[in-house]
Amino acid sequence: MNPLPAQILHCLGVLAAYIVPCLLILVPMRFLTKVPSFVFRKLLHFLAFTCISLMILAARSWQAAALTSILLAVIIYPVLALLEDKPWFANLFVQKSPGEIKRSALLLFFMFAALISVSWGIFGQPHLAAAAILMWGTGDAAAALIGIPFGRHKVHSRFTDGRKSWEGTLAMLLVSFISGMSILLLAQRMTFSQALPAAGIGAVLGAATELFSPSEYDTVTVPVVILAVLLVIVL
Repeated sequence: MNPLPAQILHCLGVLAAYIVPCLLILVPMRFLTKVPSFVFRKLLHFLAFTCISLMILAARSWQAAALTSILLAVIIYPVLALLEDKPWFANLFVQKSPGEIKRSALLLFFMFAALISVSWGIFGQPHLAAAAILMWGTGDAAAALIGIPFGRHKVHSRFTDGRKSWEGTLAMLLVSFISGMSILLLAQRMTFSQALPAAGIGAVLGAATELFSPSEYDTVTVPVVILAVLLVIVL
């Protein structure tokens, strides 16, 4: 096996090969089109989740994958802190409050590293980390992309914030399920009968967790629940 620094460079190369072309499309889209702010924000989220999932599938060890995620956090945070006072920054990244983007990026990449360390480092299941991250990220994006413009039926409960809708929750469940099935069948090499309950239960509980979690906490609660479900079923 290659030395760890070489493995990290390999992971960074995979990320760059995917992220750079995507940004060359997304950044002009933000300034040259009238794409809604919430759509662009979720496209950025989708980019972050899919790039990490691809990196995990391409990584040669859990240490390389986890350290690459931490390295990204260490690099990105000061860069964002340096740029956040620029007049174009909040508009480009659709920042909701001062410092929100850099804090979210830091939490996101450290959460990626934690999921990789647990799933791959402790349980030896690298593809389950990729599945959990992809189910979480694509499902969250679908919930907003469907729920914000088409969510006519709000979920009224003392355990929710009153802004989430059944349409958005259903969209998250379906997209999360499809993402989970894709990884479990193609990467984990599970049979259809094995992947179906794992992706199904993970998607249902992930969507339920997102529905009842405060927005500031779902970055932690949703992936943890999905990964726990996948590990329990697979192991």
